[in-house]
Amino acid sequence: MHEFTVAQSIVDSVLHEAEVRNATRVKEIDIEVGQLMQVDRRVLKDALTILITGPILKGAKIHLRVARARFSCRRCGHRWTMNEAKKQLSSISDKLLVREPDSRELPLHFLPYLYPAFLHCSRCGSSDVEVPEGEEIILRRLVMG
Repeated sequence: MHEFTVAQSIVDSVLHEAEVRNATRVKEIDIEVGQLMQVDRRVLKDALTILITGPILKGAKIHLRVARARFSCRRCGHRWTMNEAKKQLSSISDKLLVREPDSRELPLHFLPYLYPAFLHCSRCGSSDVEVPEGEEIILRRLVMG
């Protein structure tokens, strides 16, 4: 359950920003979660709710938004979304799957930064793929008083 660890990091960052800006209260926290991070938004929000305590954070509104993953070819500039990436990933050999008692998954669930290693450009075939969006968790905005 890495959502709790992520939530703790977010709370630590928010408290740091509040301290740097001499804020006495944080009213709103806007967070953008990249689609590739494999974070359960409900669990993350619940963890944040548990951790947001004390006079500075108590009562702060939490806004979570998912940033859709986008992929780009460095060779020809073609861009695509997770739907096309999933089609490519569905053809990966079973030998590369991580076997769990109740499922078989690509290691991408555990290591989302590996996505470019498993994808290729559908236009030119290049494997020089980058992920310009969707692999980060970003604290987008804080409203403080």
